[in-house]
Amino acid sequence: MVELLKDFPPHVAAYRAWGKVHKDEYEQVVMARVDEVAATYGKINFLVLLETDMENYSFGAFIDYLKVSFEHFSKWNRMAIVTDERWIRKAYDILSPLVHGVINGYELKQYEEAKEWVAEPLEADA
Repeated sequence: MVELLKDFPPHVAAYRAWGKVHKDEYEQVVMARVDEVAATYGKINFLVLLETDMENYSFGAFIDYLKVSFEHFSKWNRMAIVTDERWIRKAYDILSPLVHGVINGYELKQYEEAKEWVAEPLEADA
């Protein structure tokens, strides 16, 4: 399941994933919010609170995740990946130099730190 996290500035697309994540809900919740932020601000600050294993993402949801990542390739500004899955944080560390913006990985206990970092104003707003 996925749900948008509401306690963020409008330039942030933030969601929580737990249990099984299906393609339809990923499209309707996450992709719609990312598209909205990209259209409104031209840049995207993004936070995912991952409280499930990647194995729980349906194949379609995973493909949509990749699709939205490439669709807005030049618009990513700050991405916070919050998970206790060390390998996921390491994978994003490796990918970080290959994408626009900055990716930081956080453990679940560091959620408030991740939230503060990703909520910082966009450069154009600063």
